[in-house]
Amino acid sequence: MKHLQETEFWEESWAQHLETYLKAPPRCGIWIQAKFGAEAAPVLEIAGGSCRDACYLAKNGIVSTGSDFDEKTLEYLRHRFKNIPIHLEQADAGQLPFHDKSHETSFSNGFWVCYRDDEQIKKFALEQARVTRKWMIILVHNARNKWLVEDFARKAQTDKLYDIRFFDPHEILELVESFDLGHKTIQLGKFGGPADLFYSKRVKKLPNPFSKFAHTFVPNLYKTQSWEKTERVACIVELD
Repeated sequence: MKHLQETEFWEESWAQHLETYLKAPPRCGIWIQAKFGAEAAPVLEIAGGSCRDACYLAKNGIVSTGSDFDEKTLEYLRHRFKNIPIHLEQADAGQLPFHDKSHETSFSNGFWVCYRDDEQIKKFALEQARVTRKWMIILVHNARNKWLVEDFARKAQTDKLYDIRFFDPHEILELVESFDLGHKTIQLGKFGGPADLFYSKRVKKLPNPFSKFAHTFVPNLYKTQSWEKTERVACIVELD
C-alpha cells in the first residue's frame, strides 16, 4: 500500500486513468451540493486527484478550491478547467497551505483508504479540521460491501490503484471520535451504490431517460440502500 503514497505512482496512474475519472459523473460534488447547497462555500477538496467534484461545485456557483500533491496533474487540470472559476493548489494533506478556518466545508473522497497507519490518518484529520470552519467530510470505501471488496482485490492483481483499505462504518466512526477534533456532532451517511445507475446514459443498451436529471434525486436515494449495497461511508463532522 506504500505505493499509494508516492508521487511517482500517482503521476503514472493519473496519466492512465485521469480522463476516465473526468468523464464520470462528479457524484461527490453533486451529493455535497444537494446536502449543503450554497452554505457549503467556500469548499476545499483535499487530495482531489482529478478534482472533478470541486470543479463541479465551482461550475454551479459554489466557490471551491481543488488541491492535490501532484503538481503535474494539477497543471494539466488548470488547462483542462481554464474556463471554470476554480482555484487549484498544490498541497500536502498533512500540512495544508491554507489559513486556519479558511473554508466553510472541506472534503476528501477515497484518500484515507490509502493508509493503514491510524496515526498518519489522525495527522490528516487534525490538519483538515484546522482549515475548516463547519463541515468536515471524509468518504471511505465500505467494508460491508463484500462484492466491492472482492472486486477491488481482483483488480488489484493487475492495477495497484485498487490495493486499498476498506473501513466498516463503526470503525470510521470510532476512529474519528478518537481524534478529539472539537466537534459538535459526527454522523455517518451512505454514498454510492445501486442508485448511481440512474447517472448512466444507457442501461442494458437502452437510453436512460432519467440520466439528465439524476443529480436532482440520486443523492437522496443513497440512504434507502442497505450498507451491504453501499459503496462508501460518508463521515460528516460538524465542528464546534
